[in-house]
Amino acid sequence: MQSQKTQTETVLEPQLGSHRWINGYDHAHAVPSTKRMRIGLIGQFGVGNFGNDGSLEAMIDTLRRICPEADLSVICTWPESVEEAFGVETIRLTRPAIKSRWLDLANRMLGRVPYKMWGPIRAFRKLRGFDAVILPGTGAFDDFGDTPFGMPYVFLKWFLMARLRGCVVAFASIGAGPAYHPLSRVFFAWTARCASYRSFRDRISREFVGSLGVDVANDRVFPDLAFGLPILTVEREVSETTVVGVGVMNYRGRTGGDDSIYETYITKLAEFVARTVTRGFDIRLILGQDNDEVAVVDLIERLRGRLSDPDLARVVFSRSASLHDVMAQMQTTDVVVATRFHNVVCALRVGLPVISLGYLEKHDALAADTGLSAFCTSVETFGVEWLESRLDVLLAERELRAQEVRETVSRYRQQLLDQEVLLRTQVFAHAVSRPILSSS
Repeated sequence: MQSQKTQTETVLEPQLGSHRWINGYDHAHAVPSTKRMRIGLIGQFGVGNFGNDGSLEAMIDTLRRICPEADLSVICTWPESVEEAFGVETIRLTRPAIKSRWLDLANRMLGRVPYKMWGPIRAFRKLRGFDAVILPGTGAFDDFGDTPFGMPYVFLKWFLMARLRGCVVAFASIGAGPAYHPLSRVFFAWTARCASYRSFRDRISREFVGSLGVDVANDRVFPDLAFGLPILTVEREVSETTVVGVGVMNYRGRTGGDDSIYETYITKLAEFVARTVTRGFDIRLILGQDNDEVAVVDLIERLRGRLSDPDLARVVFSRSASLHDVMAQMQTTDVVVATRFHNVVCALRVGLPVISLGYLEKHDALAADTGLSAFCTSVETFGVEWLESRLDVLLAERELRAQEVRETVSRYRQQLLDQEVLLRTQVFAHAVSRPILSSS
């Protein structure tokens, strides 16, 4: 096996013309402005979900290229984490808890209606002075492990208030569907209609929003924003041993609370890892977000009774804090088996073929688009023998599959550059030209 190196990238490759790129910014096409725009980026950021934070990072990089003078703020779940990671102003997405015991008691006696009414008012006040509000990527329009009055309602509240404030609203490369609760579907439909610009990360997301009665005829499909992230150089020692990356997820079914599904998943994954090590391969276990570490711990415990100490030492694990860490670890592997969606994205981003143990249709859509449909199945029904056989085929076809992946990712990155042009011309030009509203 040959040593693998990936060239350091700092920005998306400029391929849109002969204009000047300086320090990563397209100065020739930067948005002209007589005042500093204020742009809000909204989502579940800072909660330890590397995929969400990767989408945020990619959009921040995009905005700093196409409108470098804009003031950016992030409306997010955990502002402290986002401020530390990205150095931007933040606003808490959800309203703080009532601190007064007596006010809390009165609120509960009134069915929590006063506090619920305060939510939209608070959002309206927080959005004072904003020109545009953007939803950057993420699986925003689904109620996977959620309720209608969780994120479906939160997004509706903020985007309705953004429209009332006169803000331009844009959704870029978002994931959508499924939504299991009828009220979630209603909330998503209303939210989608708030946007003057919408794009989706795959066809099934676009079709889902269309099924809600929203006119998506002019909406485009662009790849997941994480494909626009740079890759850092990782040196890999020459080794004769094949390394299989295994992305482990704390997966407990679509409701997020089915322990029997989790136990079956971890048991089968441990069986696969044990067999793979016994065959002479090394294993690298990889997280997809913070709360996946419990699954890694449980998997290793199951391996202790199956593998000798020398074999167990060939199963390595390092903590991750971002998609960059995930991609760096994946560059030390030859092929990847992944469950969490953005682990699949990371493997593809660094040019590796991947076996996807999916839990939503987005896995199937991405596998089909990258020519890997034969290597994608359900996380709840996969068999260990199937996984072993797919690994053997993927290793045998590794070079061919890797070349196809690299070509697809190159196409994705060009498409993201194309979306930057649309954002500049269709979103931020309107945000600059709109009248400045007096706000109180």
